[in-house]
Amino acid sequence: MELKDYLLKLENNLIVGGGRWVADFTESFWEHQVGGLTFDMVVTGQMRVRGFLISRFISWIAMPNYQAACFVYSQDPELKRLSKTLKVIKGFMKEGELDWSWLVIPREGAFSQQAKAVVEKDESQELGIALVDLSSQEITSSPSYIGRRMPRFVKCFK
Repeated sequence: MELKDYLLKLENNLIVGGGRWVADFTESFWEHQVGGLTFDMVVTGQMRVRGFLISRFISWIAMPNYQAACFVYSQDPELKRLSKTLKVIKGFMKEGELDWSWLVIPREGAFSQQAKAVVEKDESQELGIALVDLSSQEITSSPSYIGRRMPRFVKCFK
């Protein structure tokens, strides 16, 4: 699968597919620049869903209004600039008052064992990271709660 095809499927899955159960992702920006980095795609939303009167009311009563985002960055598949990327995302989160985010790093080919180890040891609680191998369709995610939930929503290969 090519990167552009994956991005289209991921965007669709987050906005109108299974991602609706995680957050109400409403905006998508392609080639979006944040803090000197150009992300392939940034999708933003909030936890409270929109809908008919009853579902809106129940959502307003039962759910906190967390702001969320999904960042896709394919420029650093070896994760040599991961700390800079995470710093930029955390700055964006603070500025935009986001409560949690996902970082998806897709690549057409296998990731190194070192890159996988870095992601598997990441302890950020408000930021989940997933490495997505587009050729073998393998996903490696961070161990945080947010990271463990990512694979089912970023696994959109079909």
